[in-house]
Amino acid sequence: MKKYRVCYILEDRVETENIILDININASEVFESLMRRAATSKFLKIRTEKGSDRLDTSLIRYIRVSPLK
Repeated sequence: MKKYRVCYILEDRVETENIILDININASEVFESLMRRAATSKFLKIRTEKGSDRLDTSLIRYIRVSPLK
């Protein structure tokens, strides 16, 4: 299993979530998957350290995916 940190920069705040995926998936594939989800829905449901949150996709300005070691 691989761990990734996803950083969502919105108009008014920054949200981060850690995700765990299959070992055969790389960061660019995770990014493409998130972009497809953001393009096809109004909201993204994420799990942060504070609990679950819902992000309005129209407020997302930047998404960064980085592997955790």
